[in-house]
Amino acid sequence: MTALEIRSGLRKLEFEGASAERGSDESERALVEFVREQPLHETETVRIELGRRNGVLREVVGRPTLVETLRRKGKIEYYYRLQGLIERAKTS
Repeated sequence: MTALEIRSGLRKLEFEGASAERGSDESERALVEFVREQPLHETETVRIELGRRNGVLREVVGRPTLVETLRRKGKIEYYYRLQGLIERAKTS
């Protein structure tokens, strides 16, 4: 199954868990929050690119959690949170 790529609506990005045993200050996990105008199916997997580090394009992939549904100025927005391991991006 192909993951839905999220490129807009990003609200928050945090990196967690630098690994001392790897001898690196690179984070192992990321937390990303984003907003969509349409809800995701509860089993839908998403992919969010995190940019390059040392020439390697990174991403986080997983099933996001719906945090809240916002109603603003006649629009409904679905606010999601995704936490996961940072991986090397898989190019298609």
